[in-house]
Amino acid sequence: MRRQEGSLPPTGAGLMRYFKEDARGLKISPRSILIFSIAIIIFEVLLRFYGEALLGF
Repeated sequence: MRRQEGSLPPTGAGLMRYFKEDARGLKISPRSILIFSIAIIIFEVLLRFYGEALLGF
């Protein structure tokens, strides 16, 4: 048996939707997040090595 090929309903006709650029909320660039994360990691490593000498733990 052969399937009947019907036309599919249009779903946007190949157009893409983008979110609005004027959305509310805090806007942080990916570069800022990366730099902040690396700074926290470095701070934690420094505390691990020098925390014993400085704080006496």
